[in-house]
Amino acid sequence: MVHDELKEKLNSIKKDYSGKVFKGIIESIKREKINDDRMLEDIEELSRKRFNERVRFTINMPLGNLLEGAATITVLFMVFMIDSDWMLYISALVLMTTLHPLAHYLTGAFFGIRFTHYYLNGPAKIEPTLRIDHISYLKASGKQRALMHLSGVLGTVAAPIIASMIAVYKGAPAVAFNLLFFFLMLIVFELLTSTKIGDLMKAKREFEYR
Repeated sequence: MVHDELKEKLNSIKKDYSGKVFKGIIESIKREKINDDRMLEDIEELSRKRFNERVRFTINMPLGNLLEGAATITVLFMVFMIDSDWMLYISALVLMTTLHPLAHYLTGAFFGIRFTHYYLNGPAKIEPTLRIDHISYLKASGKQRALMHLSGVLGTVAAPIIASMIAVYKGAPAVAFNLLFFFLMLIVFELLTSTKIGDLMKAKREFEYR
């Protein structure tokens, strides 16, 4: 019965899209653990159509991962080659940007969750973000989806810790202390914001569908 109702709703928003109805369909599929390939394909097709209408600049996954990986390796190389405190701070900021999506990708890949594109998102539209493939996402368990979302937060907060460890290695205790303080502030920031609109909120939501 629920399955048929969802099909009818999905067919209706193909002609007259409603974001609220679309989200309701997604929630029902998660709650009922529906695994209808045709329905999931329709959802992905509709979602991608809406995505393409809103987002103009995208990068495919292989190139995006290559750029993120190259940026990570480059900043780590530079922080050892350039003997300067400011380079340690810059490395923390760059790693926050690169480790977040890479953590999502690697955790998602481990659980069979795929992604289709990199695109720029966030408040300033400069944050590298992954677009999820709805078919693989909805086929994964709630716990797996929750861990995928949580991994991004862990990638972000790991960045100043890594930079702080490098600072200790390079004999810059004051910088290491500042980076540890930044790490603590980042934890507070994530708890205040991400639990409401970010990955921590999504992780909690998905864990409830486990």
